[in-house]
Amino acid sequence: MADVGARDRLVMAGLVVLGLLTVVAGVLSGRSTINYVLARDAREGALSWAAEIDKRLGEQDSPPPRLLDKDLQVLDAAKLRADGVSGAAASLPASPTFNTKGFSLIEGLDWLTMGWALSHIYRNHNEFVSKLDGFAVLSPDGTTLAVAGDLSPTSLRDLLGQSEGGAALAQAVSEDTVETVAIPGDAHNRLAFVPVTDGGKIARIYAFAVDQTAAAALTNVALTVVTLTTSLLIVMGFSVPAAIASRRIRERWLAEDQIRYLAMHDSLTGLPNRLQLHHHLDRAVARGKRHGHLMAVFCLDLDRFKDVNDTLGHATGDALLAEVAARLKESTRDVDLVGRLGGDEFAIVAENLDAPENAMRLARRVCASLAEAYHVNGHEVTISASIGIAIGPLDREPPDTLLKHADLALYRAKDDGRNTFRFFEPAMDAALQKRRRLENDLRNALRKNQLYLDYQPQFDLESGRLTGYEALVRWWHPVEGEIPPSTFLPIAEETGLIVPLGEWIMKTACAYATTWPLDTTLAVNLSPAQFKTQDVLGLVRRTLNETGLEAHRLELEITESILLQNTESVMDTLTRLDQLGVSIAMDDFGTGYSSLSYLTRFPVKKIKIDRSFIDTLGTSPQTSAIVSSIVGLGQSLKVTITAEGVETEGQAAMLKKWGCDQVQGFYYGKPEADVPESDKAPVKRPLVA
Repeated sequence: MADVGARDRLVMAGLVVLGLLTVVAGVLSGRSTINYVLARDAREGALSWAAEIDKRLGEQDSPPPRLLDKDLQVLDAAKLRADGVSGAAASLPASPTFNTKGFSLIEGLDWLTMGWALSHIYRNHNEFVSKLDGFAVLSPDGTTLAVAGDLSPTSLRDLLGQSEGGAALAQAVSEDTVETVAIPGDAHNRLAFVPVTDGGKIARIYAFAVDQTAAAALTNVALTVVTLTTSLLIVMGFSVPAAIASRRIRERWLAEDQIRYLAMHDSLTGLPNRLQLHHHLDRAVARGKRHGHLMAVFCLDLDRFKDVNDTLGHATGDALLAEVAARLKESTRDVDLVGRLGGDEFAIVAENLDAPENAMRLARRVCASLAEAYHVNGHEVTISASIGIAIGPLDREPPDTLLKHADLALYRAKDDGRNTFRFFEPAMDAALQKRRRLENDLRNALRKNQLYLDYQPQFDLESGRLTGYEALVRWWHPVEGEIPPSTFLPIAEETGLIVPLGEWIMKTACAYATTWPLDTTLAVNLSPAQFKTQDVLGLVRRTLNETGLEAHRLELEITESILLQNTESVMDTLTRLDQLGVSIAMDDFGTGYSSLSYLTRFPVKKIKIDRSFIDTLGTSPQTSAIVSSIVGLGQSLKVTITAEGVETEGQAAMLKKWGCDQVQGFYYGKPEADVPESDKAPVKRPLVA
């Protein structure tokens, strides 16, 4: 906004200068008008005086001693008489005289108005503002014949000897006009020449010394008042539109500044946005390379910020983001730039670092500051942040590479437990490139049918009878070979490929299960991502209708994380599936964050104990206590308990002792792509009594 104030001051200064120039122009034009009026008054006066003198000189045989209240001094009476001062045939120049050489614009106006514009003030043409100071009668060759008043022969000779006076006299004689010239060194006096012709020839010339001191003073006052008044009116005339224009310009500048500010800043926090951050990063990298200084780029992400929006509302979430921005500014130096990339993602560009340890100390300070409790909208909120750090500048990489590296380190910090920071390592980039290749290859695998299903048998632990199979998806990569599900399933969930993949698994497995014995069930896993983006109930209905599989033979395995999404929506879907006849099994029980109350609220028919508990069964008293408790919980709730990952006879014996219902694992049978026919079904293994 300081720029707007500076521009406003510049506009006002321009208006003042324009007003002053207008006043100066008015004064200068007034001065030209004054000069023209005085010159015209002197010419008119000289013509009037010349006519009276010529008349008086022609009335007597000898020149009168006093003319126009001035004593006449005749210097050459014979020549004066010889020139024939009779007034009979002599004639004076026409009046008024129009001369374009002096003040062409003003004289042109006077000429167009027939002399009214500047002459109408003279009501009596025999009265003039100019005063006669003296006069002289000259012969055509310039000889002084007579003088009167204060014009002496010496002073007249000196005036005529100067270039201006001689030129004016010569012009008056040659052009038969009245000529006036300012007397050098005397700004208020003029010398006027009036030629008299007789028979077409110049008979004599009258020279008048005109005193315009009083005239100049009066005219100066009058025209100065007029000029100032006119200038004031002019200034007032454009000042109002100029003020309006200035206000509009200022409003436009303010709007442009606001647009520029919004284009480079985040509207919620006021921090620089992604665009400004990139510009600053470019300059920071250039400065680091030029001066040989270390720098660092930090990428920050608030841990589980979505939970704040979901539980407290977006208004509280926005207020929390504003508080986070303020703490980031307080935790960083003045030379560091803090920006918001979007959502709950922030970035810091730190320059002039002595060593990477400086970046580590800054990251610890930021983590500690952001982890303190917030009080927003009447709520106390505690949240942490994960930070990724990239050290630069890089020699042969563009500045944006630092931001990408910091982002990779941020994901590593989240994977390592959140509320911490990690520095970028080249292996992170290699892992990202590999993950991207797998993502593209997984898309191609879906399209080229490179995926297949294995079926792992499930047995009744008491009787050893085969009860069903669990469908497990597998991927044989043409270059990498077997890709484990723990590698490609998370990619499918993050990229949305889990939806077409889950639909393919459901239809393929159900179609194959129709060839099994009628008492053999099929278990299919459902991803939490499918409940977010897909109509699971509609998918199951279509699949059962298209394949003809009985609903009671289909078992859908869900994880505890599904129950944390949208409880009402998920509960409605699971209830409808239960009403359809499909069984719901809780997979990986005990590894999630669910509450035991979910087991009573949702139509769960089976609980599957995660293999992580079975692996240490018999070697860890804590694990044995947990597994036996889960089995007892299932018996109390009258739900089937299935143990996954059973690989030893000892594990099977312990599970049977506690009353576990079903088992699956390598001890009973590995997953196979083909299910044996009924007469070749897997034989139950002997169990220890």
